[in-house]
Order: sequence, then C-alpha cells, then structure tokens
Amino acid sequence: MACKIKRPEMPPADDLTVLQPNRMLPLGERTVTVRELGFYESLRLHSEIAALVADLVEQTDDGNIDLGCLHRVCAQHPDATIALLAQISDQPVEFVHSLNAAQGDLLLLTFWAVNADFFLQRVIAALELRRAAPEATGPASSPP
Repeated sequence: MACKIKRPEMPPADDLTVLQPNRMLPLGERTVTVRELGFYESLRLHSEIAALVADLVEQTDDGNIDLGCLHRVCAQHPDATIALLAQISDQPVEFVHSLNAAQGDLLLLTFWAVNADFFLQRVIAALELRRAAPEATGPASSPP
C-alpha cells in the first residue's frame, strides 16, 4: 500500500500574500520585484528547475526544506540558481552576479519565500513517486 506524504504544515497565508505574492526588494541602487515563476518560464527553465528539485528531493524524506538545505542545493547548482534569480527579478544575469553576499542572500531568500510552493509541489510529487515505485513493480518473483 502506498504511503501518502503529507505536505509540511505551513502557517496560513494572508489573502493579500496569496493574491499578490510579488515582493519589492531594494538591492543596491535598484529596487527589484521578485515574483512567482510563470508557466512558460517554468517550461523554458525546466532543466534548471529539475536540477534543483532533484537535489532537494535527496535532502528530505518528508518535504521539509530548511534554509541550510536550500543553500547547499543552490551552491551545487550556481548557474541554475543565478538563471532563476535573474528570471524572477527581471534582471540580467550580470546584475545577479554583481550582488554582494548579503544582497544575494536576500534575493535568494525572497525568491524562496515567493516560489517555495512551486518547488515543494514538485519535491513532494517526486517523493510520492519514489515511495510508490517499489509497490508498483510488486515483489520480486522467485524461480520455480
């Protein structure tokens, strides 16, 4: 029988955050808007997203991702992370490269705050598939 993975408990979001998840963020001399990934963007950046999701799946067995885990996974995929950060902030990759450590961390954490549900849905789906796989194939048969 399949074991259902429960989504990690999240505090209830206020209605404004649900309706308008975008966040304004001062980064150096610019103010950027960090927004949710759109459908087309998720298709265009599929390989970058898939790389992060695959490693996030390896870091959890219940879908809970802490900030240390997020930083480790992003550090393993710096080009994918930078591409996603540039995309969701509508900034050139060069701008994201130019950020100092504090600004980069702020952008990454804001990116996660706005887009965590997108990634967690994929992580949980992968965990469910992983857990269902042994049962789908059934027990190994033994020769007569």
